[in-house]
Amino acid sequence: MNNSSTSTAQSVTEHSGLVAVLTDLQRQGWRASELWDGEAWGPIHAIWSADEIAKHAAETELAKLRFLSESTAGHEGVMLLVWGNSPIELIADMTMANGFGEAVELAQRSVWPHYPEEE
Repeated sequence: MNNSSTSTAQSVTEHSGLVAVLTDLQRQGWRASELWDGEAWGPIHAIWSADEIAKHAAETELAKLRFLSESTAGHEGVMLLVWGNSPIELIADMTMANGFGEAVELAQRSVWPHYPEEE
């Protein structure tokens, strides 16, 4: 492992990692549509940036994000976020159906090239 990849991995926080993953998922055609705050699903407004979505998600210790596929009607995915572990472990679980799991893993590799292993 070279020092530059170690330095990059160590500089990624839970927040910045989630922002990068959300941005990559959007690029792949998965739009965050709802946020579970521990009590109820609430809408994610279309004008919210990935940074704003991450800030709202961080307000709940166990948050869930629901995503809709922009290319295939009816396809959705859910991501469970558990705050307080290492940034690479923030996404604790996800829907594996309809290509969502693969999209999340690809997005995580855009942040952590050796995902699922920590660098």
